[in-house]
Order: sequence, then C-alpha cells, then structure tokens
Amino acid sequence: MLAAVRRSPQLSAVEAARGAKQRPDRTTDGLRSLPAASPPTWDGLHAVINTLHRKNLLPDDLPHTRSPSVMLIHLLSELALSLSDHRRPGRDLGAASVEPKAEGVQARFETECIIWLITGRLGVRAAATGSLKGYLKYGELMPEFSRDRVLQTVDTIEGLFGGALAFGIMIREEMPSLFELDDSLAV
Repeated sequence: MLAAVRRSPQLSAVEAARGAKQRPDRTTDGLRSLPAASPPTWDGLHAVINTLHRKNLLPDDLPHTRSPSVMLIHLLSELALSLSDHRRPGRDLGAASVEPKAEGVQARFETECIIWLITGRLGVRAAATGSLKGYLKYGELMPEFSRDRVLQTVDTIEGLFGGALAFGIMIREEMPSLFELDDSLAV
C-alpha cells in the first residue's frame, strides 16, 4: 500500500491508499524508485521556507548544508514530527493528532514513512532509512504504526503547498537572475 501511495502524486495520500486497498493487484514493488525529476533547487527551497515562515511552521533550527535535498528532507522530517503530534503541540491543520501519542519506535517509523512517501511523490531521490529500510529491503517486521496518521500527515504537508504536484513544481523553481551573465564568465 505504501508503494501505491508513493507512486500516485496526482491523488491525495488517503485516496491513493483507498485505491490500493480496493485493487491490491495494482500495487507495485516499493523498492523501485520513481524516475527522479530534476533535484530541488535553492530557489525552490527558499519558496518552501517562505511558505513555512508565513504559516508559522518553520523549524527553529535549520541545518547548515549545501544540498537542497538535505534541507528538504530536514524540513519534511520536522513537519512530520510536528504535524503528527510526535513533537511539540500539534498545529490544528487537520493532521491526525487526535490519536494518543506514539511510542518512540512507532514515532520514528511513522516519520520515516511520511518522509519516504512525500519524497517519492515529489520525485526526489531519498532512500528509505531506519526500520522502514529494514522492512522494505530485508523483510523485517514492521513496528505498529497508525496508517491513518501517516496518510493524513502526508496530505496535510502536501496541502500546505497546494498538493503533491504543486509542491513538486515549487521545489524545482528557478528564479531568473536580474543580471545577464556573459558567456565568457560562465563557469
């Protein structure tokens, strides 16, 4: 089911899961990655950061990195923890925070699922980590988790940016320069 949700960015996560449940023969191998579109750009990440800042959801600390993909994954991780009520009081944005708090292992697994689903739906290269990787790659036992909380948090995060397709476009934005660069000066 997770793979079907990951491969259906045109649908909300809840709708994709419902479709996968009704037609299990349609689910695909979760290990095959989607063809990655162009990687996120810094211009796109600035648009994401500005959106989060306007909605008062920007994390207090951002990593010092040169990689927009690393920054995006960090932002998604912080949003997943916050909106699924695993950290700080959850914001009232329609996330499934009405469920009781999860244990540490469950919270980590749910966060890993949320990040893996969103990055896959955006076409961003990001490998599964932790216990999710063990489950997908090695067939390890999956810890208990709230499927509804994961799917609703994915929908909530994507909804902040107008849905998965709009979010994918946003993270790849390129702002034109105000100055023309002479070809002889281009690197």
